[in-house]
Amino acid sequence: MATKKTFMEESTAPGTVAGFDYQFHYFLYRLFNMKKGQSIGLEMKDDVHTDMDNDVQLFFQLKHTIQTQAGGNPIALAELDSDLWKTLYNWACVISDPKDGRAETAEQLTFVRRTEFHLVSNKSESDSNKFGQLLSFFTEHPCSENLKAVIDRIEGLAGSTKDMTIKGYIDTVLGLQPQVREEFLRRVFFQQAAGAIVQKIKDSLLEKFVHPERIDSTYQRLHALIRDDNYFSILAGTVTAIKFDDFATRYRKVISPSDKQTLSRHSFHPVLPKNLLDQRFIRQLIAIDDFPDTDTERITMLSTHRVRMARSLEVWVQGGEVVSDEVQALHQDVSLRWGNRHHKAFRKCPPAKVNDRALEIVDAMRDENYRLGDDELNTEQSNGELYVLSEQHAIGWHPDWKTL
Repeated sequence: MATKKTFMEESTAPGTVAGFDYQFHYFLYRLFNMKKGQSIGLEMKDDVHTDMDNDVQLFFQLKHTIQTQAGGNPIALAELDSDLWKTLYNWACVISDPKDGRAETAEQLTFVRRTEFHLVSNKSESDSNKFGQLLSFFTEHPCSENLKAVIDRIEGLAGSTKDMTIKGYIDTVLGLQPQVREEFLRRVFFQQAAGAIVQKIKDSLLEKFVHPERIDSTYQRLHALIRDDNYFSILAGTVTAIKFDDFATRYRKVISPSDKQTLSRHSFHPVLPKNLLDQRFIRQLIAIDDFPDTDTERITMLSTHRVRMARSLEVWVQGGEVVSDEVQALHQDVSLRWGNRHHKAFRKCPPAKVNDRALEIVDAMRDENYRLGDDELNTEQSNGELYVLSEQHAIGWHPDWKTL
């Protein structure tokens, strides 16, 4: 008798988590094998998609299982597998989506003829999956006889299954216009037993001439960078497919470290906030008597340093001069130095000395030059970093800076 699961076991989903990880790892694999003129997207057109340079698009649906057979291998993709038919159903719905301008047969044909549909799964192949075998044979040898064999098998499955959900999936596929259905089925491909995806990613890095001793560290760093960059893009609502040139530019420093190059210096005149006194970092400096609120010239200068540094960080990351984890390391280092000074300054500090101690912290940190990656920032950039962190409410000068 099977052991009943606890509420906690029923409410957690390790298989779902593994599926999300599998999807992201396959996205990385496609990224690391992208060619010039291509772009790769995650959860945009499909789980993963590739836009080729010849107006062809590749859709990838990722299906992962943690269930295993007696021998330890993943379970097989069965002929009436829900993963199989839900995937085909999803694609059929995309093809015939009237909200995306494909209500008519002509539009559906145009869409299908420029699309390949790939079901990627770690499930193993099954000798008993006759539909899968017939479909694969049809894609390799498209002709009316092989198409009829596929359609006959689909109709037989629709009539034999007692699972109404799966029958609904099958009926939707069968419900496509015959010409559309034919073009669709001849462009469906199976990639099964696609396991060991992490090793495949590392092999891709090796093929890009990453030194064998650097494979693991390069993989780990890229994995973290790309996942974080994608997450922050989602939060900002700026998710787009990654183009080859953009990928090569942004992450080339990680994949192919080159000789040390000095960071580009940006002398642009940034657009400043309309009310400079509304900036948090300015209010904090005024509160400790660093300057009066009437010193417009100094307020403008410090504001320029802050905005210019913030913009420089964006440009350096976008241009591949630094990587986002190096920017994070800069913020962490400066914050730690500030924290040590702040704690030392206000340990047993009498109230009458508060502003004097706060000014000592500011003066000392303004005199330091900080490092970004392999480069030492100049004085303006280093000061700008202080103001960036203060404006973000990450550091402050007064002991009660969090509430000022």
